[in-house]
Amino acid sequence: MAIIEFEGVTKRYDDSNVVLENLNLQINHGELVTIVGPSGCGKTTLLKMINTLVKSSSGDIYVKGKNIKQWDPIQLRRTIGYVIQQVGLFPHMTIEKNINYVLDIMGKDMNLKKQRVHELIDLVGLSEMYLKKYPRELSGGQKQRVGVARALAADPDIILMDEPFGAVDEIARTKLQDEIIKIHKKLNNTIILVTHDIEEALKLGSKIILLNNGRIEQIGTKEEIVFSPKNKYVESFFGIKGFKAIIDDEKLKEIYDRTVRERNEITDKISAC
Repeated sequence: MAIIEFEGVTKRYDDSNVVLENLNLQINHGELVTIVGPSGCGKTTLLKMINTLVKSSSGDIYVKGKNIKQWDPIQLRRTIGYVIQQVGLFPHMTIEKNINYVLDIMGKDMNLKKQRVHELIDLVGLSEMYLKKYPRELSGGQKQRVGVARALAADPDIILMDEPFGAVDEIARTKLQDEIIKIHKKLNNTIILVTHDIEEALKLGSKIILLNNGRIEQIGTKEEIVFSPKNKYVESFFGIKGFKAIIDDEKLKEIYDRTVRERNEITDKISAC
């Protein structure tokens, strides 16, 4: 079932600056969609259109079956989690207050907020000791985890992520990617994540969208994108990195399967003694 739909959506700032052109797109409930493409292709604009931070020049966008023109913008944004690269935590608030910020605005009960903040800090892989700390006391990766927790606070069906891991080191980035996969499997919400990183797009996305010059070049699974590119541009964009990302995934799966198999064989032998 579609939770987000774009029908003939165009965004232009003037006749010579068309950011998105006649975009048609359907995102279903529970998908983890990654959007990738060169700088200036319209990735962030597409994302911001979903929560009305950017308005289309023409066409229609539907969220949960309702045209966004009929949504109250504030109400819509409160029902959509939003994670950005700069995190945007309030420096004068503790981590607990940062996570609960949307719930405070919504006037939620104190007991509910207390329960929710403890659930979320655990969900993103941080200890409860961080709740009393301030953003300045956290590393970049820890701040990003808090940003994800805050985006999840109101239990949104949709989470938008704009280059969320671009400012952290490679080790933290890998851990954060793994956390997002775990969270998505557990909550089954819809995540749309913009990235410039090809390997990240292929690792995270159940559906990958390649944008170029405001148009969709191809939509598909990582196997479809890498092994069945629709045109030369798609083939050249993903190139060797695309093959490497899939091969690495397959190698990890093979190692995991072999380890489980060997462990089971040892267990069987011990049981037979």
